[in-house]
Amino acid sequence: MEEEKIYFQAIANNFYPPYSKIIPLYKKFKSFKKIYEILEKNLKVKKDWEKEYQKLKKINGDIILRKNLPKELKSIKDTILGLFILGNFNINYPLKISIVGTRKASEIGQKTSFLFAKKLSEIGALIISGLAYGIDLAAHKGVLSIKNQTIAVIGCGLDVILKDPRRKIIDQILEFKGSIISEYPLGSPALANHFPLRNRIIAALSDGILVIEAPIDSGSLITCRYGIEYNKEIFIIPGSIYDKNYHGSLKLIQEGAKLIIELEDILKEFDFKIPHKIKNLSLSPKENLIVEKLKSGGLTIQELIDKTKLPANEILSLLSHLEIKGVIFSENGKFYSSLK
Repeated sequence: MEEEKIYFQAIANNFYPPYSKIIPLYKKFKSFKKIYEILEKNLKVKKDWEKEYQKLKKINGDIILRKNLPKELKSIKDTILGLFILGNFNINYPLKISIVGTRKASEIGQKTSFLFAKKLSEIGALIISGLAYGIDLAAHKGVLSIKNQTIAVIGCGLDVILKDPRRKIIDQILEFKGSIISEYPLGSPALANHFPLRNRIIAALSDGILVIEAPIDSGSLITCRYGIEYNKEIFIIPGSIYDKNYHGSLKLIQEGAKLIIELEDILKEFDFKIPHKIKNLSLSPKENLIVEKLKSGGLTIQELIDKTKLPANEILSLLSHLEIKGVIFSENGKFYSSLK
């Protein structure tokens, strides 16, 4: 296995993703060593590849080869042959959401990204993003604020990002058992053409993509194009038609993406029930009022309207949110509290 990783690294240094020349050979031989031996005479970059692999190990990096990639990455037609990785690459979560948006984000955009990422992580979702300044970085920070795992997919070598001013955030991601992943070998700079391909990994890993503040030329739209191709749900936080930072977002809504205004709008699409093990859920005063009324026993909708004095349409909305949060459940026409 280690030998195959060493040869993959050699190939990665000579043939960058999407590996159009390498993929046919891989399908035929299923061995990076064999591919290397076939191409060795014509390789432009020649190094002591075992020594290069040790450089990767020295920064606590590793390589995941194609046969060991998660099914989410193996099943897409845009073939991924391997990944360079720092940290704990765990995607075994009941819900995986990518959060993307502009690098030049407004203060409210960054705050929205931070809060949605934090809330989604609190209820057991994995947050994936691209570690770019602006919306991406705010999303990672939201997860890190509660010391949870997050995955950052980057468009340069792992050693390059470790020299970046974002090193403090990277250290926190690794401290809280998250990971930094890249298709690009050590020494690879963050070139513009790396990021569209990087975005296909972000899209493939997720169940849904949440776009927060994206102009018409944003790379977020590329992520969404991949997401649509991979049958992912696309969610958009809306913004003003007069703000160019939202023109891409609004275009996606025109094309059929789902407009959302609150966390539950995402959860409904997946019929996601918050696990009972998740504690300290933040409930609004009205949600708390309903839960308190239900603690004494099951009540119908009409009985809840009578006891809370809230209008029917508001009761129905609150009940829907509380069911998603796993705080209440319904049975035989009545609602019951799940909390003791």
